[in-house]
Amino acid sequence: MRICHIGLNHKTAPVELRERLAVAETDIADILNQRIQHPAIREAALLSTCNRVEMTVVTHDPDAAIAAVHEWFSATAKMEIEEVREHLYSHTTDAAIRHLFSVASGLDSLVLGEPQILGQVKTSYEHALTAGTAGHVLHRLYQSTFAAAKRARSETGIGKQSVNISSCAVELARHIFGDLTGKTVLLMGAGEMAELAARHLRGNGCTDILVANRTLARAQNLALEFEGHALTMEQLPEYLDAADIVLSSTGASTFVLLPDAVKAAMKKRKGKPMFLVDIAVPRDIDPRISDIDGAYLYDIDDLQQVVQGNMENRQHEADQARLLIEEEAQAFLRWLKSLESVPLIRTIQQQMNVRRLEEFEKAQRYMKDFNDEQLQAVEQFSRALMKRYMHPTLRTLKSLPDDIEGDLLMGAANRLFDLDNPTVESTASNDTLISDNIAHIKGNNEHPSS
Repeated sequence: MRICHIGLNHKTAPVELRERLAVAETDIADILNQRIQHPAIREAALLSTCNRVEMTVVTHDPDAAIAAVHEWFSATAKMEIEEVREHLYSHTTDAAIRHLFSVASGLDSLVLGEPQILGQVKTSYEHALTAGTAGHVLHRLYQSTFAAAKRARSETGIGKQSVNISSCAVELARHIFGDLTGKTVLLMGAGEMAELAARHLRGNGCTDILVANRTLARAQNLALEFEGHALTMEQLPEYLDAADIVLSSTGASTFVLLPDAVKAAMKKRKGKPMFLVDIAVPRDIDPRISDIDGAYLYDIDDLQQVVQGNMENRQHEADQARLLIEEEAQAFLRWLKSLESVPLIRTIQQQMNVRRLEEFEKAQRYMKDFNDEQLQAVEQFSRALMKRYMHPTLRTLKSLPDDIEGDLLMGAANRLFDLDNPTVESTASNDTLISDNIAHIKGNNEHPSS
């Protein structure tokens, strides 16, 4: 059994492609159930955030599974598969496990060490559970993922003084305006990102905060927390000119802010600049707004320059976190390999035990004068001899490497023990067979043939 992890992120694909692939939560169950209809895919989970879209699958045929997932990316993006494939990465087993562990720990994020991604990975696992597409392997994989992320955050400083996309947006605003004291902020959206942004902006001197949201009640709750003012989306054109800083993260599927509204607002502002940051994927703000004089528009990909400056201080802690992740990855790989070797080991043990019993039965003609205690001693000797003989082989099979060498050793074991042509129908009652044989021998001793 293999694990494959296929996807793209902010490092490999521009926001224009990522927004084509953004998946609504309500669609995830159908997507996953469609994927496991493919004969090569046994289990599946999907992670979709503003910075990445990734699918994790369990398969017996990695090439076929990866090809099937590539086709889904192509169809969802409505692009030729060759165009999409150049932005995709496809990891198998050990690389897939390390990648998922790194993602959950914040080591692969736009902002190194950001904490929100772990919650998003947990949500993706919950979606797979709800859809019924997470089985034994994915369950164990995600439990190991959460354990690795916990160790990375608790045993290193990767999570200390962590920044996030919202804080980077605020830092970028400081580069534009210098001092943010007295600036008016308009938040489009009232979710977690908006709350984080409001907290950072308030801490940097912004006193007036407007919150616009599709659901007015959510806007009111957030505005109340920061002594701001709540708006409906329909009220945006009326208040837009008051905003020095616009930060948008609505989760809408189409543009929320269009050029005409910004043009009208800029006319009222009489040359005062407006700073707009769109951290949503799909984007909320029409990119044509960047052509309007005085309007400075940045999207999530533009934040990478700010992120690079914050990364150097945490790089040492990131290196330490990767060492911990490697330990957890190796532990999971040993468990995963055991899933393949355990049935093989069990079959070999059963096969050898049947052969032992056959020889034990043949030897009965030499044990006609043996009592029960002597018969049991011979049986125990045969069992001990078999275990002694098989121990090196079974020990090797229990610790197979997860590569071509491991596959070759398993193939060799099948050939050497002739498991491709089994003669054993069932060994579920080996102990019964042993006792029956001893009883049979004892009966022959009591009633010898004439």
